[in-house]
Amino acid sequence: MDRRWRHLFAFVWVFAALALNNARADSADAVKAVEGLWAYTTLLASGTGQVMPLTGVILYKDGLFAQQSIFDGEPFDAQGAMAHAGPFSAGPRGVHMTAEQTISITPGKDPALKFRRDTQHDISVDRDGDTMTIVFGSGTVQKFKRIGPAQGDIYKLQDGLLALVDDHFVLVAGDERAVVTGFGKFQRKGSAYDLQVIRWSEATPTKAAHRRDASLKATFDGKTFALADGRAFQVVARK
Repeated sequence: MDRRWRHLFAFVWVFAALALNNARADSADAVKAVEGLWAYTTLLASGTGQVMPLTGVILYKDGLFAQQSIFDGEPFDAQGAMAHAGPFSAGPRGVHMTAEQTISITPGKDPALKFRRDTQHDISVDRDGDTMTIVFGSGTVQKFKRIGPAQGDIYKLQDGLLALVDDHFVLVAGDERAVVTGFGKFQRKGSAYDLQVIRWSEATPTKAAHRRDASLKATFDGKTFALADGRAFQVVARK
């Protein structure tokens, strides 16, 4: 190999190394940028760009994410809902998300609940202060306003996640047989919790039910999150 080729090879190698390092830095920045609790402001459907009004949140904290929302419209009880939960990390577009729970709820449809495990999502992230835009590989655009830095705790459940951050709760739990999802604010007295629900959706394959602007009672001792109706969700160790 003559000197010219050696120089060319060295240049290409250095350029590739710099590009790889820049990509890693961009991904690390994106992972840092998404941290926090965020409220939806806009959802633009892929392909059509149709604006789909909804009320919901997405949380990124400590390598875990949880999302819950119900589309706006009347009658409220007929609107679709969705929820996702799982780990996230740096990815080729910025952030890679693995939704261990991918939940779609459509009241009045058969089935009312569609559930999938371990769906993969790559997103790019554009954050400007307390606003953030994420774009999925499919072209779906989601925009948010920051509620807070996600100060508090996030718990891995046997089938889902529970977050208690910034005086808000986010719950995504269940499987193909039944799911319970919701978010809102909370007040705590010892192990007793007063949940001030902003949006709540639960379903089985045969029926679905929504709530909004409601109050629910719960208890949580760090190991079991229990609703007043007896349904309980067990905390498990993170892998």
